[in-house]
Amino acid sequence: EKGRIFTIIGPNGAGKSTFLNILALFQKPDSGTIEIWGENIFKLKNKLAFRRKTSFIFSQPYPFGGTVYNNIVLPLRWRGIGDTEAVDDMLDLFRIGHLKEAKAATLSYGEMHRLALARAFVTRPQLLLLDEPFLSLDPHYKEGLLSQLRNIIHAQGTTVIFVTQDQLEALSLADD
Repeated sequence: EKGRIFTIIGPNGAGKSTFLNILALFQKPDSGTIEIWGENIFKLKNKLAFRRKTSFIFSQPYPFGGTVYNNIVLPLRWRGIGDTEAVDDMLDLFRIGHLKEAKAATLSYGEMHRLALARAFVTRPQLLLLDEPFLSLDPHYKEGLLSQLRNIIHAQGTTVIFVTQDQLEALSLADD
């Protein structure tokens, strides 16, 4: 369902990350089908078009080389979109505008999470896959980020599939 946040809770080793990797078309399942928005994702004629509508945030944020700005503009360049205003919007939205010219590799862990979120949202994905992205954040910071993220997701109408082993995170973010 479009614009909803779905959460899957389970212990380590339960297959949560594998499930997301299959949804992102990084892995093939042994059997079965998965339909997203009424289409079997394994029979799509244009898998690249589907991937371009999808963003994935991993449990460990990874900055690309260069500045914070370059990290956020990169997904737009990959898609041939020249909307630099969207980058500035994401810098402001995730409160990292003051880091625009900073080297991404020098960011704190919390700042890297904000960078990963800005990079994921800059393309306005229809589907966002979250693989325990808040695992190592301190509780106070995490609480504020989850609240902000929930508001952004609903404002943009993004469908989210979020996997976690933390029931409080799940309850804070999930619609279902």
